[in-house]
Amino acid sequence: MARSVSYSSRAAAHRRTVPTRFVAAGVGALLVALAALLVLVPVLGLVGAAASAGPVLSVPVGSITAVVVLGFLVALGLLVAAAVSRPTWLAWGLVAVAVLVALAASVWPIIATADQAVDRARDIWPWIQQLVQQVRS
Repeated sequence: MARSVSYSSRAAAHRRTVPTRFVAAGVGALLVALAALLVLVPVLGLVGAAASAGPVLSVPVGSITAVVVLGFLVALGLLVAAAVSRPTWLAWGLVAVAVLVALAASVWPIIATADQAVDRARDIWPWIQQLVQQVRS
């Protein structure tokens, strides 16, 4: 009798285990959500503050929106693929790539804004030279 109870309790415990691929997908979903909350939100706040400079700095809103939306959709697709995949190494690999894609998409707005600022600074230098020549003459 004790043996049958022990066997049934082991079988019940074995049936209750969550597949590792679901654990990997859950951890990945948490990390992607943290990337959105802890990286993307502050970066968008900084870009929004830069956009308030008005005509001095042109913020590429269209490319920022496209990259962020597509990046997080790709990350979501990778997490779904991790939940569906059978080998655990593949699930964890897909989760790692999903987190990296989410981080890259979260950092993109500041990179795009900095690129626009550098382009704007290049446009200002000839104007400064022209202004100096006008003052000299």
